[in-house]
Amino acid sequence: MPEEDPRGQMLRLLKREIDHHEDVAWLRWVNVRSPVGSLRALAFYCVPAGAADVEQLTPEEQARRLACAVGHVGSCAEYLYNTVSHLEALGIRDRYLWDMQARVAAEIDRL
Repeated sequence: MPEEDPRGQMLRLLKREIDHHEDVAWLRWVNVRSPVGSLRALAFYCVPAGAADVEQLTPEEQARRLACAVGHVGSCAEYLYNTVSHLEALGIRDRYLWDMQARVAAEIDRL
């Protein structure tokens, strides 16, 4: 997050990512490793209601779903690409996300 106006930046982020009061349950503070040591980070995640089996999807099925999924602010494929690109620009390389990005891109090409 930009250093200027951290409270305002956080509020804009939360307003963008949380549509309903019920969505607050999908936020978690997690411990992360960084070049400057351990930090706390706010993580957003989503599991459709009543879809416990989503956690058991193979990477191939995850990629198929992400390649076609669209939410109220755009496509999941674009969201994933923007996420990995911005993390990379910050010097953060997440192997899982980059692998998923490659799988989603291949699935879109296939479609």
